[in-house]
Amino acid sequence: MIEGINFITDERGNNKAIILDLIRFKKDGVQDKAVFEALVNLQQLIDNAVTEKKSGNTWDHAKEKLKKLNP
Repeated sequence: MIEGINFITDERGNNKAIILDLIRFKKDGVQDKAVFEALVNLQQLIDNAVTEKKSGNTWDHAKEKLKKLNP
């Protein structure tokens, strides 16, 4: 992997984001082709990304939240 490509992970080690350090690329003389080659598995990273399931709010849950706001 070339310097300047960094992965952000959650506490479980799941990849959440990729940071491309353009300044680092410029300083190191990295060409776009090298970045593309380093990210050849990008589609696999996207497909394997772990998404967190969000709990759906119910009307009862919303009423409880509102009660806590107005004591």
